[in-house]
Amino acid sequence: MKMTLRQLSLFQCVARHMSFTKAAEEMHLTQPAVSIQLKQLEEHVGMPLFEQVGKKLFLTNAGRELQHSCEDIFSRLDNLEMALTQMKGVMHGSLRIASVSSAKYFVPHLLGDFHRQYPEITLSLQVNNRGQILRRLMNNEDDLALMAQVPDDMKLCSYPIIDNPMIAIAPPDHPLVGKKALPPSVLQEECFLMREEGSGSRKAIEDHFRHNGIELNQTMELGSSETIKQGVMAGLGLSVLSRHSVALELATGCLVALDVETLPILWTWCLVHHQEKKLSPAAQAFLDHVLTHREQVKVLIDNLFLDASLH
Repeated sequence: MKMTLRQLSLFQCVARHMSFTKAAEEMHLTQPAVSIQLKQLEEHVGMPLFEQVGKKLFLTNAGRELQHSCEDIFSRLDNLEMALTQMKGVMHGSLRIASVSSAKYFVPHLLGDFHRQYPEITLSLQVNNRGQILRRLMNNEDDLALMAQVPDDMKLCSYPIIDNPMIAIAPPDHPLVGKKALPPSVLQEECFLMREEGSGSRKAIEDHFRHNGIELNQTMELGSSETIKQGVMAGLGLSVLSRHSVALELATGCLVALDVETLPILWTWCLVHHQEKKLSPAAQAFLDHVLTHREQVKVLIDNLFLDASLH
């Protein structure tokens, strides 16, 4: 086959947008120029790569196969470029990190510390819930992901970084505030604010209470940790959230941690990638940087909490 990298790049752009018009705009070409290149690519392949149903564009089976191959080809070329620049003593390239939403309070600081050491690496951070992060890992959309609940039934490599304690929170005027060693059963009659399906924190709460024989009678689903914090402060109910996400509210007295016997739920923040993924030099450098400075990472995050308490 006499495919060119230019044709594959155009194909990848059309497949990403599912639009010749948007691909032409991104690549600064006319739509007919894109169509001609894709037509030539289809002639090399010997099969159509796209099909149009109504006004929508879809990949054919051959198109999906080529899309997977393009991801591998361009990933290898990116890695080659990074490896060559590394040989010259300068690390270039890009790093794509995905993070669950409850880690968004400190992950920028990890990236900032890394960026100071490798300023030529372009950084990208996506924040999603756990379910979306796992889908992104399976689709090879990110180099590394930061999460606290790594499933055992998926082909993932995980590297523990720091503990992630999840605590019960309440508004300061709640009747349970100040009481010691509360049995978890007292939470059964409380309205509990929960994240959406697919959230790691929701799964942790449900697994914990199920393990302790607790059935929550009233739950309210809210879309983010920020909304849950506001809901608890407004008196809508109680919740369990990562201590990392409520440090400021605890320090300022807007929220109070409840002393529940079976809490906190202890998870560990981990950097994760697919077992079959070959890490780029930039991704490997970030992983090595975080693991080598694990104690400094812990101090960094503890200092974030300390700064919050001082304010």
